[in-house]
Amino acid sequence: PLAFAETFDARWLREAELKHGRVCMVAAVGFAAQQFVTFPGFTPTPNANEAIYSAEPAGWAALLFLAGFIESSSYGGKITMLDMFEGKRDPGNFEFGSGFLKGKSDKEVYDMKLK
Repeated sequence: PLAFAETFDARWLREAELKHGRVCMVAAVGFAAQQFVTFPGFTPTPNANEAIYSAEPAGWAALLFLAGFIESSSYGGKITMLDMFEGKRDPGNFEFGSGFLKGKSDKEVYDMKLK
């Protein structure tokens, strides 16, 4: 309705939608898990809402660097919408867990992808 597909590549928009959904799911798990698990160098905080204020700047820098490294390495350095899909990669498909699909028929692969 807002004509985004006329301005942006639809594959890039689909990729962004899938990635944001996955990041939100990991963030929800992290929000709950931080009460029980603490990274080395971080102060344990019983209140999840105060955890962001208890982290040291070096810890923040390490987490931001790690997130940037994961982001750039997952695309092989191709992170713009102009070069992200130069190969035959489908939006949102990082071949993570693709070993489970080897040796299966096309119908079995289709069924597995729907699960």
